[in-house]
Amino acid sequence: MTIKNITLSAIAATMVSTVAFAGTIKNAASVGLIGQEKLSISDVNVTNAFRSVGNVVYTPTNIPATSLKNPIFKYTFTGGSGLVVDTNTSVWEGPIDNNDTNLSIGNWRRVAGDMQVSGTNSEIASFNAVDSTIYVYNNKKYIVADDNSTILLSNTTKTTVKKGSTADLTLQAELYSGDSQAQADIATATTIAKVGKEFTGSVTQKYNARIDAASSFKKFKDQNSDGTTLLADDAIVNIHQNATLAGASLGVTTATLNVLFDQNTSSYITSQTGLTTLNDYNVTGTVSGFNATNTAADVNTTVVLTNNGTAEIKKTLFGAHAYVTSGTTKFDIISKGTDNAGSWTIYGYNAQIPNVASTSNVDVTMKFTNRSALDTNIYFTLIDPDGTVVKLNSVSNTGIASLAADTTGTYKASDLLALVTDANFDKTGSFSVEVSIPTTPTSVYGMASFKNLTLGQFKDLPVYNNGVSY
Repeated sequence: MTIKNITLSAIAATMVSTVAFAGTIKNAASVGLIGQEKLSISDVNVTNAFRSVGNVVYTPTNIPATSLKNPIFKYTFTGGSGLVVDTNTSVWEGPIDNNDTNLSIGNWRRVAGDMQVSGTNSEIASFNAVDSTIYVYNNKKYIVADDNSTILLSNTTKTTVKKGSTADLTLQAELYSGDSQAQADIATATTIAKVGKEFTGSVTQKYNARIDAASSFKKFKDQNSDGTTLLADDAIVNIHQNATLAGASLGVTTATLNVLFDQNTSSYITSQTGLTTLNDYNVTGTVSGFNATNTAADVNTTVVLTNNGTAEIKKTLFGAHAYVTSGTTKFDIISKGTDNAGSWTIYGYNAQIPNVASTSNVDVTMKFTNRSALDTNIYFTLIDPDGTVVKLNSVSNTGIASLAADTTGTYKASDLLALVTDANFDKTGSFSVEVSIPTTPTSVYGMASFKNLTLGQFKDLPVYNNGVSY
């Protein structure tokens, strides 16, 4: 009869060897993942958690006087519950010829049997000496097999991980004296199944296009990563499936990815690729590429957004969200974020000036110095308290001067309001102004002042330039 060396069904095998207190327990079987980390793991089972008797070896090293009469072996599982073993399971000592590759049953000596299961969650298997004359020894190797030299756990047995558990499933061996019940040797627990993230994800390339004011905000300043167009931008999302134990996977073969926009984009995005549908506020689709086997897998999904070239491209934040589903439960693999998938910004110098006004008593003057060696146009966006938006620029409006190289341009609120033709825009109160100058941001310096025309007094207004207040 031959002791079968059956390995734990998993991927990414590593040798786990732990030395502590005294004895050691070696588990050369595979260590894998059993679920999604830090989330409820309900009814997720690990089949044959202690399956390979040839690979789980306990070696005592602290037995007094090097040997122990009438021993009791205890194997404790932590992190799992409901341990069931075959009734004819025994502990065997060997190999007699010191040849680990000789797995003939005649090369091993049966030293303990009468297996009993105990513990709060039925997680302890105890084995009593075959008879009172049995001795066990330091530095001898002890394995567990049934009398037919197969495995500790039956093929149909499953150790259930507790709901919400994030602890690894471990195995610990102990040795007691059958006469005094004193603990004679103990080994530190070794991991036999690792709780961790079965699926992980990340945005490996974010949306980062810069909107070009010189194109009336209808194109990007930079070409897409493929170098072919000024109208498209793409993000790449990676979703990785780690190796899992057989029977322990969440059983998911697909993952779902959302790309969330912070605004409606239907007026200027005409197409996209990488997922299945395009909605005003989010792109939702299934990311395929995973299979039902216990192999690791990587999927890179590229989501390309293409603008129609005729409508103004808006500053936009993109948030990615990806999840896998097991039953009715969704497990996040990329948590929802406001801008974790990137953003679209306006190229160049961008400033915001609040509380701009022009009446018979007051006026606001704005000055911008172009320190670069290139001429540039200037673009104003006026927003009244009700949210009405008016756009004016030096390209379409002859009353607004462009900025020549190494010059300063002066722009008054009264002059800007004189160009506003939208009857819905409220000219009577204060409004905010956004300024875009498509050149190197550090080449522009801006200032604004509020003048009381009656008193002839000035007061500086803040200019928020690319996140810096002047």
